[in-house]
Amino acid sequence: MKLGKKIKATVRETRVEEDRILGPTWSIEKIGDQYIYEYLSGELAGGIKQHPVSRADFEAVHAGRMTDYDLALKYDLS
Repeated sequence: MKLGKKIKATVRETRVEEDRILGPTWSIEKIGDQYIYEYLSGELAGGIKQHPVSRADFEAVHAGRMTDYDLALKYDLS
């Protein structure tokens, strides 16, 4: 019995722009004077959730000092 070819996952890059950061399953965007963290929920039946974050946190993620996982822990997001 011969199985099919192996499938290799591709790494999806995070794109950093001036007022927006786009990750594979999340983003942070400046809307007006707020920074909104949008992410895929890990809840049963999931969905997209939004949560405001501070400018300092946006700048930390922008500079690479913080990750989206750090934000989820800091704001106790699921």
